[in-house]
Amino acid sequence: MFFKLEKAASFFISPVVVCTGTHNGLSMSGNSEIQYNLMKERYNNCNIVMGNIEVNMMEHTRDLSFLQSIKEVTGYVLIAVNQFSRLPLDNLRLIRGTTLYEDRYALAVMLNYQKYGQHGLQELGLTTLTGMLTEEKFPINNRSSPSTTN
Repeated sequence: MFFKLEKAASFFISPVVVCTGTHNGLSMSGNSEIQYNLMKERYNNCNIVMGNIEVNMMEHTRDLSFLQSIKEVTGYVLIAVNQFSRLPLDNLRLIRGTTLYEDRYALAVMLNYQKYGQHGLQELGLTTLTGMLTEEKFPINNRSSPSTTN
């Protein structure tokens, strides 16, 4: 579900697209293809996520570039059980953390590698992240420590 807001700036008005997040934790909606298509439909061209972003169980071949438009998340960000090498949240500036993963974490990154293979998270791409309500992060059992920069 999308909402368009008008954001006033000095000399122009630009639309801000607000979408609803999810609250599934590590649960999956159907198979991987269904999960990917639902996520793409939900977040494509979205600027503000009202709720959580949960990126779970994505293969290394998935194109997640549609996440680049997201600038703010009101809840938590969960990145878990994925095989891709880079998460393109390049424009995410703020994770408010009004809801927390496991009632504790605004950012949770865990188990992002292929069990018997070479694929896994190496870079988060959070190059513009400037704030989180809570500084507590949940990086657990990631094969290589992902970088938050380019």
